[in-house]
Amino acid sequence: MSVILTVSQINRYMASKIRGDTKLKDVAVKGEISNLNTSYSSGHFYFTLKDENSSLKAIMFSSATKNLRVELKNGLNVMALGNIDCYERDGVYQIIVTDIQPIGVGAVKESLDKLKIRLKDKGYFNSDIKKEIPYAPKTIGVVTSITGAALQDILNILKRRYPICRVLVFPTLVQGIDAKDNIADALMLADSMNLNTIILARGGGSAEDLSVFNEEKVADAIFNIKTPIISAVGHETDITIADLVADLRAPTPSAAAELASPDISVFYSTIDSLKQRMRKTVENKISDCGVLSKSAYERFNAASPERRLEIGEVKLNNSAQRLRTSIYNILNKYSDRLAASASLLDSYSPLKVLSRGYSLTLSGERVITKADEVSVGDTVEIRFSDSSINAEVKNINH
Repeated sequence: MSVILTVSQINRYMASKIRGDTKLKDVAVKGEISNLNTSYSSGHFYFTLKDENSSLKAIMFSSATKNLRVELKNGLNVMALGNIDCYERDGVYQIIVTDIQPIGVGAVKESLDKLKIRLKDKGYFNSDIKKEIPYAPKTIGVVTSITGAALQDILNILKRRYPICRVLVFPTLVQGIDAKDNIADALMLADSMNLNTIILARGGGSAEDLSVFNEEKVADAIFNIKTPIISAVGHETDITIADLVADLRAPTPSAAAELASPDISVFYSTIDSLKQRMRKTVENKISDCGVLSKSAYERFNAASPERRLEIGEVKLNNSAQRLRTSIYNILNKYSDRLAASASLLDSYSPLKVLSRGYSLTLSGERVITKADEVSVGDTVEIRFSDSSINAEVKNINH
């Protein structure tokens, strides 16, 4: 039976083998810098050297960085000098860089830049052909790794913001050799499901981890699908070709879920506002109808036979009253004239003269005005104001 060794023993043994190999001392490695990180506390540089097929982790301690003649940055093609060593804790071999000499733009970055130019010339990045993301989708498709945190972030946000939406998940690899074919197939399948929106997502990672989203096959799939698509690959600072081709880029998977869905609380507020406006509109309509109904009733009432009779009765009463007043005024007028005439007539009445001490002598019905109108012996009537007497003419004096 073989001797049972611990992980630490294996890593220590491998480290001793690597450190004891003189061929791994003072080696020069050509590659492109990627995943560059700087420790602000120690001043060490951590990065990866890569070519078209492989990558090698590297560290350059702060003591060696003091002699750098070039500013390190991702995509820079360099010649790194140093020793191959093994980091026993993780069992990872790496190059401890002592010096770096620039060579030029890295082959990987150069290839990527050429692909971007070619796709741009084909119209893949044109903003005027990008599809609008639906505001309130019924169904959203998510193309991502089923085991990644990105999927859970998207599902949690969609459940909180827009729980009435149906979500279909299309599992796919998001890194590795087979990932580009897997992603393209998942996108085509999602596009055939009559979805409203597709989210292509992956969590953060190194440039190598995200490299599949810079593949031309993935760009072709995104460009050719008819469903509006949101790309959310890596962190906010990571921009891939998939982001450039997609109809909308989100800085993170969580942001993609927010861009793909409305906040349902806004719907509730809008519905409440619409209800208030509808209620107010109905109340105003009812009020207006009440005013119109009252006006119509008044017009109808004014034009009804009963109302006309009432108006005619009022007019008749008014005419009768005016007639009575006119007759009364006429009677008063003629009464006054009659009184004036009576007063005038009375002033000329013989009786009025008699009342002042005069008398009237009559022979029968004839008034005697001259002595020659009677003879001695005739009987005459002498009328006073209040009585009369009969007298016989004894003599006539001229």
